[in-house]
Amino acid sequence: MAALRQATDSASCRCRQLEPFLLSCTHAKSASEHFCHFEAEVCRLQRLGLTGVLFRRLAGTSLAFRTVVTSIASQLQL
Repeated sequence: MAALRQATDSASCRCRQLEPFLLSCTHAKSASEHFCHFEAEVCRLQRLGLTGVLFRRLAGTSLAFRTVVTSIASQLQL
């Protein structure tokens, strides 16, 4: 969770932790073409015994979401 928090901070996202494994993040200001509001959840993949990150877009354009999530994922080295 600390690595995810650090990656979102370096991507200029404002985040707050809603639950132990769930972050609610906002990138850029509203009414901007780069605005994106999303959730990042750390989850366990039971059959594989691995841990993953699930990203859900809540608001904003899909292009802005893809750009921000790609930046975060590359920093996490998934």
